[in-house]
Amino acid sequence: MIVIFLFAGALIFAMSMIFAHPGIKKICWVTVGLVLSVGSIILLTLNYNSYLGMKLVNSTTTYPLTSSVKKQHVLLYRQLGTKNERVYYYQTNPLQTKLAQTNPNTGSVKIHKNAATNNLKITRFYWVYKNEEMRLLFGAGISNHHFAKQQYDFHLKSGWVVKAR
Repeated sequence: MIVIFLFAGALIFAMSMIFAHPGIKKICWVTVGLVLSVGSIILLTLNYNSYLGMKLVNSTTTYPLTSSVKKQHVLLYRQLGTKNERVYYYQTNPLQTKLAQTNPNTGSVKIHKNAATNNLKITRFYWVYKNEEMRLLFGAGISNHHFAKQQYDFHLKSGWVVKAR
């Protein structure tokens, strides 16, 4: 819808500049076209950069956590570079043959030791439109349920070790 307003504003501005005779009507139509065009561009920019008209919602999923190494209580990680960036390797099913891994580009990791049970809680955050009007207005821009980030919370019982791969 905002793209239609942008197109209509540009069309009104261009048509009034070309075909309207000088006078108060021309000034009014030029101003209306300019306000529609510039306002649409500003709203589109705010929607892309600041998620105007959207709110952050999350969904949490909890999985049982099994050891990354058979017959040991270990959570493995691989260090990336010199900073605190790590990729953690985990299993949520003992029948799993391939280890799943965290993504440091899209998520953060917290490790809670001495928990009651071993589990992994993954919280995913999404941008959704605040209401139907905002979805209609900015529907051509950012899609609804746009992925923002995720957080991994590893809850480990006592006796578990976190070590490098």
